[in-house]
Amino acid sequence: MIYGNTFNSILKDILKLTCIQYVMDIVGPELSEPANTISSFKLAGLLESAIRSSNAQYDDRDILDRLRVKMMAHNTGDRGWDVFPFDYEATVPLNTVFTESVMGRYLRMFNFLWKLRRVEHALIGAWKTVKPNSIASHFFNKLQNAVRLQLLMTSRKCQVLWDDMNHFATNLQYYIMFEVLEVSWSKFLNEMEVAKDLDDLLAAHEIYLHSIIEKSLLGERSQTLYKTLFVLFDLILRFRSHADRLYEGIHEFQAKTTDSSRDKSKSRLHPNDKTSKPGSWVSEGRKALTQRAIAFLRNIEQDLDAIGKEYSSLLEGFISQLPVQKDINLKFLLFRLDFTEFYSRMHPKT
Repeated sequence: MIYGNTFNSILKDILKLTCIQYVMDIVGPELSEPANTISSFKLAGLLESAIRSSNAQYDDRDILDRLRVKMMAHNTGDRGWDVFPFDYEATVPLNTVFTESVMGRYLRMFNFLWKLRRVEHALIGAWKTVKPNSIASHFFNKLQNAVRLQLLMTSRKCQVLWDDMNHFATNLQYYIMFEVLEVSWSKFLNEMEVAKDLDDLLAAHEIYLHSIIEKSLLGERSQTLYKTLFVLFDLILRFRSHADRLYEGIHEFQAKTTDSSRDKSKSRLHPNDKTSKPGSWVSEGRKALTQRAIAFLRNIEQDLDAIGKEYSSLLEGFISQLPVQKDINLKFLLFRLDFTEFYSRMHPKT
């Protein structure tokens, strides 16, 4: 029973921390830095702050005290997000089951869940700026026709691309959390109940661990899918940065347009203010301001087009590979991603 309770506590606490929005918010800025500049001690402090600010603080203190921040091996150019997982320090007698090799595999799984959660977090943040009511209607009605049309086209493209990415991320997360982890865990619990000795428990645990690794595309047979998946993740993160740029630019344009008289007065009174420097929007006339706004929106639209085309191509390739995978469980993922047969109709041969 000690093993069963501990298994449950470890997985529950790590998964809970992986899914807590506040954890993402508090460690996000630090993890955006280059991996070789991040301090594990600082991350551990941030993790402790996140635990104290969430319901996780009421869980088994012994389990929480064994949770560690362990930076994975990193390459040049890696960010903290790429190498940050939660780790668990197993002692006697638990290290009989949680060996170094086993914990290494758990580490891969938790790192994957963390990256998936990061993508979801990025999409949630993007929606806060992309949502249709983010542009005040009174401002929209005052725009010139050319700017209004370009703004409509660019915003529409951004929202459609967000919806496509959100559909993928949401259904992938559902598949991992419920059809992989939940189902495999239920089977493992049943095997633990009938285990007669430690050897039976170790065998059942090995089957469980192998199952979640393979079904989560982390196995050797799924490396092509795994690599494609992480390229898709990177594209979603790139989209987030472009969506932020788009709506920051829109709000700046709105501010400069509606407060042009006040800004001009400010520029005369404060010639050294950065908003009045040559090249800034406020230093130019209304016509030049409009031209710059249209050029800015077109550039963003072109960037979104490029991201959208690459994303669609990769996603279609990813989905087309699912039916030929040896693991039959991946068909559940195919069904969730393509339950309307949208992608199947686009490529009947796949």
